[in-house]
Amino acid sequence: MFKLPIIIALILISALPSFVSAANAPDLQETDSPIRLIAEGKTSLDKSDNETAIEKLTSAYEKVPLLGDYILLWRARAYEAKGDADKALADIKIIKDRYKDSPVMKNARAKEIELLQKRNDPSLLKMFEGFIRDYPSEPGVKYAYAAYLKENNETDKAKKIFKEIYISPSSMSKTALNELSPSDITVEDLMKRGENLNKSWLFAEAEKSLREALNRCDGQLRNEIMEKLAYSIFRQKRYKEAAELYKTLNNKYWRARSLFRIGDIDTFESELPEFVKTGDKRFASLLIAYGTKTRRDGNIEKALEVFNNTLSKYPSEKEDILWAKGWTYYLSGEYKNASELFSQLYDAHGGSKYLYWKNRCAEKSGSAHPSAHKKTVAYRDYYGFLSMLKEDSGLQALSAMAEAGAKEKTQKVKIDVLQSPRSLSPSLERVDILIKLGLKREAVSELIYMSKKNTNPGNIVNLSSYLKNLGNHKMAVNLVSRIPYAENLHELLYPPAFSEEVEEASGKNNIDPLLVLSVMREESRFDTEARSIAGALGLMQLMPATAQRLDRHVKLNIKHTAQLHDARTNILIGSYYLKQLLKTFNSAPAAIAAYNAGEDAVKEWLRKNTYSTIDEFIEDIPYDETRNYVKRVLTTYFEYMRAIKDTDISTVKKHIGAL
Repeated sequence: MFKLPIIIALILISALPSFVSAANAPDLQETDSPIRLIAEGKTSLDKSDNETAIEKLTSAYEKVPLLGDYILLWRARAYEAKGDADKALADIKIIKDRYKDSPVMKNARAKEIELLQKRNDPSLLKMFEGFIRDYPSEPGVKYAYAAYLKENNETDKAKKIFKEIYISPSSMSKTALNELSPSDITVEDLMKRGENLNKSWLFAEAEKSLREALNRCDGQLRNEIMEKLAYSIFRQKRYKEAAELYKTLNNKYWRARSLFRIGDIDTFESELPEFVKTGDKRFASLLIAYGTKTRRDGNIEKALEVFNNTLSKYPSEKEDILWAKGWTYYLSGEYKNASELFSQLYDAHGGSKYLYWKNRCAEKSGSAHPSAHKKTVAYRDYYGFLSMLKEDSGLQALSAMAEAGAKEKTQKVKIDVLQSPRSLSPSLERVDILIKLGLKREAVSELIYMSKKNTNPGNIVNLSSYLKNLGNHKMAVNLVSRIPYAENLHELLYPPAFSEEVEEASGKNNIDPLLVLSVMREESRFDTEARSIAGALGLMQLMPATAQRLDRHVKLNIKHTAQLHDARTNILIGSYYLKQLLKTFNSAPAAIAAYNAGEDAVKEWLRKNTYSTIDEFIEDIPYDETRNYVKRVLTTYFEYMRAIKDTDISTVKKHIGAL
């Protein structure tokens, strides 16, 4: 009989509900006896006292049917440990019949497959197929299914599934590859794997797979493979190499992007007529970037010519082109021309950006009304905050101004902090019981499961509040962001996440903890497992090489990249780095830009350009990603500061810089 692979057993164990150790067990003295029965039954199960576990869980099941699915799954494990597979399977059948919408259903069905596999049950094949149909992204059970087929001499079918697992990047890919011979892997398989690795942002691995495909290719798929290979190389920032590949492929758009990235403007300009002939609308953004670079190089007349030609070729991109023209006029001191374009854009599209810079033109030309920026303050965004600083309004005044403004409709959502389980819906009662039992991970899973089906604003607020209190700030913020802003949602949107770690790091590095929080929120949304397309990791999105360099000063003994997913480690290193950047640039916006784009890039921007105010520097950051990032971090920083009563406006201005 085929044995269950060790890897599946590990997956099943990791998927089972967690429980606290005896040392950290919840105090259930004040809780109802039925809940204590669940705790005692689960503790007995964890101690392999299966008789007691069955007794306690049986009694608990009768008294707490609300948590019956969890209780039955634990009791099934106890029966399994005693060797009574029939009773274990009977419990799982009850889960499947009575708790069809349960978050534990996937684990219950995986356990069912494990039990059936041990007894070589004839229904196993049907169970495997049903599980994979309902949970196609679960590679562990898929691997077990393929291994089962192989054991039962269905070799071709098994190979097909092993190949599917190998092609789709997962923790099981290499294990599945071991079940295949080199002749089983076709050129098309390697190409598809490379494509999937690209989609997963694993560009170095993608390149390896695609190069192997290219070496084995007889010509039919060659161009398609090269396209995917060029993309993986481009994303690894080897732009010169990518440019040559795209030239071979006659892919003019990506060829142009690659040339522009390496700064080969002569070649870019020489091939520009060919680029434009394609009619590809994507070239409009490249031409705007080209015109902007021309303006940065001091050739204003040529820059405006580029913008005008781009507008005639790509009228659908009129808004972005007119902004680029207006910004060129503004930086050239032609405030009347700039103001006309900003007014035109504001009238056509609205938005605080155009209104703000229209008002700045009036200031520069000496025609501004004393309260010109008050209208922009009504926007609860980056430009609204800048306008508030220019008006010398208190940060706390912003909420009143925002609600009085006509540009943003807010919706008040009452947050009911529900204390008693009696006042909760059955689903939240389950969460309360899990919390009392110390099953934090399961409580979070329940809340996430509920959030996928809930659109009621009040319910969303309640779910977000629960997630915040359980420390899952990422899901709490993402969830409450679904509904319109209201002042009483502020702390859910801008929580003091990882407060102990942030307090320690800010104290050691003498840095504002609110700035650390702001960077963290915008870098990862408080996700310790975050990974960027560039390979940055953790809460403050540290590149492994940067973390290794900084660790010489922080002295956390970083040996593996996995350590960067630890909250304390990541925050200590990220805060140290941010503090060094603040020392280098003596400016929060410049330091934030350097955190994203690198110190050398920001130094070069500041060396080549002169800005009279910090808002001009931010608006003129060459990289779209970095410019938007700085605006987001500063907006979040303002929001955090706004939550503190009596924040001194002069202190805020000092952090931000001259406006």
